[in-house]
Amino acid sequence: MLEKFLYKTDRDFMGKRKKFYILSLTLIAISLITLVLNAFVIPGRKQMLNYGIDFMGGTQIQVEFDRKIPASNVRKAMSKLGYADFDVVQFGGVNSYQIRMRDFSSLSEAKKTLIKDTFLKAYSTDFFRVRFSESGDHLKVRFYKPVEIAAFNAIFGKLGIKATLPTVELSQEAIEYQAKLKKGEKPKWGKAHPYTLDYKEGAGISPQRNEYTITLDSISEKLEKDLRVQLNLPSAEENPKACNILSVESRGPQVGKRLRINGILSILYALGFILIYIVLRFDLKFAPGAVIALIHDVIITVGIFAIFYLEFSLPILAALLTIVGYSLNDTIVIYDRIRENIIKLRSGSLSKVINQSLNETFSRTLLTSVTTFLAVFAIFVVSEGVLQKFALAMGIGVIIGTYSSIFVASPMVIWFSERFDLISAKASGRASEVEPMEMDQEERAAVSKESASEEAPELSEEEQQERAVKKAKAQKRKPKGGRGGNRGRAKKKK
Repeated sequence: MLEKFLYKTDRDFMGKRKKFYILSLTLIAISLITLVLNAFVIPGRKQMLNYGIDFMGGTQIQVEFDRKIPASNVRKAMSKLGYADFDVVQFGGVNSYQIRMRDFSSLSEAKKTLIKDTFLKAYSTDFFRVRFSESGDHLKVRFYKPVEIAAFNAIFGKLGIKATLPTVELSQEAIEYQAKLKKGEKPKWGKAHPYTLDYKEGAGISPQRNEYTITLDSISEKLEKDLRVQLNLPSAEENPKACNILSVESRGPQVGKRLRINGILSILYALGFILIYIVLRFDLKFAPGAVIALIHDVIITVGIFAIFYLEFSLPILAALLTIVGYSLNDTIVIYDRIRENIIKLRSGSLSKVINQSLNETFSRTLLTSVTTFLAVFAIFVVSEGVLQKFALAMGIGVIIGTYSSIFVASPMVIWFSERFDLISAKASGRASEVEPMEMDQEERAAVSKESASEEAPELSEEEQQERAVKKAKAQKRKPKGGRGGNRGRAKKKK
């Protein structure tokens, strides 16, 4: 029964193409409307897609515990610590987890404002500005005049923040001056500086600019300490392996925005090169249909992620590009068969040729798609997190790509063929409404007779008489007898 279904040859795909046009347009409209609603209407979303840390910025941390801790406990601890957008997935070993969160700085905006206000209050008019690094693990404090660095410890201690002050190095001039001092003599430094000796310019301190770089805990260090407290684990001094950070990957919002733009451009470049390839490989009538089918696949896949507001990350973008390649492969196979059958079945209409081509390649298309879908489904079942979402995108793409190769790309060949023939007919000044490919043999014969009769000019009486005379003279010149008049010439010789 399965064999009978696969190798059935009388399916009328092209007869139902208008219904599938309506279905495809409906799915595309729903996808586009959902994207707009996510950005402007639906509360809590505020953007078209639920972009992950790859496109919005954030941190990915791999942490390993020395004991069995359920993932649910880690999620509860993250919620108590105030992290809103995060994902905890088991990774590697049983007690290893991958934590992905939108936060990429160890300091919140409120904490940054508090630090700035505290310095301003402590130094009043001497304070110039404070700058925070994107990751929040460094800050540069600048003043209008030199200040006592050791006083910073009291400020950060009051705020409950662990800070590492820059290492002070003496300048060469200060070292030489200190060496010349007699025992018990107080140094007299000529520069306007509160210290007895001048500092050397370095990465963490600049006496010329009165700027000092202070190192704070990074987000991974802060998270490690907080998780030890929330999960009742021993401190790092007591047991360093109780909560061990294996790797940290952080990305700022500017980098994420650049990746988002480059991702969109990569899809557009891929579609452009595919258009050129199909024009060179087949014909201009084939290329637009293939590109429209690929755009159709991408929009519907993205639309499903928009409807359910699933996380859209860099692996999902990779899945979209893979879907484009997979769908194109199916389309190329079908187009190749259509091109072969156009040459073989010259008497058939284009719709019949495409129908026969689709029936011939249907078993191959279906078996390939089912096999690919089963492999992707297996990944979806056994995986978690980003890999599971990648498998979901691939599964959707396999289904939509197979559908578009049959019911979008192939019918578009007919539509564009009719449009190109109409344009060429208008350009040549002939009202050719039907392509010869679309006619049967009888219709072609009738059209050729009509065109011959239309193209034959009417002759006047004199021209008709002249043509009759020429015809009579030509008949007189014909030799009598068989084969070039050999019999007549033989009688004369006798």
